[in-house]
Amino acid sequence: MLPALLSLAVLATQGLAWPTSTLVTFGDSYTDQSRRSLPSPDGGTTWVRYAEMYGSLQLYNYAVSGAACSNLLTPRPGAGPPSYPDSNYPSVLEYEMPAFAMDWVPGLQVMPAQPLNPDTTVYSLWIGTNDVGEGSLLTGNQTFGTTIVNVTQCAIEWMSLLYSYGARRFLLQNMIPLQLVPMYSVLPDPDGTFWPQPHNRTDYNIRLQELVMAGNALWDLQVPTALNKMPGAAAAIFNSYALFSDMYNNPGEFLNGTLPYNVTGYVSHGSGANVVNATNPDSYLWWNELHPSEQAQRNVAKEIVLTLNRTSKYARYLGDW
Repeated sequence: MLPALLSLAVLATQGLAWPTSTLVTFGDSYTDQSRRSLPSPDGGTTWVRYAEMYGSLQLYNYAVSGAACSNLLTPRPGAGPPSYPDSNYPSVLEYEMPAFAMDWVPGLQVMPAQPLNPDTTVYSLWIGTNDVGEGSLLTGNQTFGTTIVNVTQCAIEWMSLLYSYGARRFLLQNMIPLQLVPMYSVLPDPDGTFWPQPHNRTDYNIRLQELVMAGNALWDLQVPTALNKMPGAAAAIFNSYALFSDMYNNPGEFLNGTLPYNVTGYVSHGSGANVVNATNPDSYLWWNELHPSEQAQRNVAKEIVLTLNRTSKYARYLGDW
């Protein structure tokens, strides 16, 4: 009996992962499969569907294309769907969380559902692209007084609210190197569909890199601090920045196209009825000016599933994950 107990103690110190059977996702177009955008913004299967398959997971996806963390911080009036109040895009705190609560929180839910098991359910958030980009922090369009600190703290508010609902396991996916995305890179964008106004690409590229790196560094401090106030909770911070940097610098290790790899261009050009897609999409890192390709999303899914099992090199694990 004693050797068995010792073995369990050794495994515990090595950090065994709790089994994960359910993944609940929040975020923007990088995660949205069909809530507001169909087909998906990457032109194919998003990481959540690949993760569902790779990890044999039950998935509940609340992400909405165009979302920021909070419209109280970085609204984009007039840019969202006309059916939404003030024509802002639906946000995480003001739309996605209430939608989740109506489905799952006792006393609020429309129809009773089997409660989600806090030990085997992970709640993920991938946000920031719209919060720091054009039309928001990058171009000074945020609510007066809002800074990158407020934007990253919003993700902590997401954690706290879910914790009050009974959630105990959180996965925060940090921002990718947006300065490498065709929309924001220093290289000329042949389409300019997402940002048609003339602007200094070099200047905004530098500013955006600073915002992204500062935001990710803040999350590295804010998440463990928040967990100190959440007894029994655990979290993982997934380093999307590092993964996409690796895919950009070493595409042959991640993409599976048969033609030369392309990490600066993108698959889909044009808009509406004038869209022209490259014939070798699996060789590309980007689907369009702003969104990762399906192959990039597939690699995200692979590493997220490894993160759920506590084996991804791109994740930092906090608490009894």
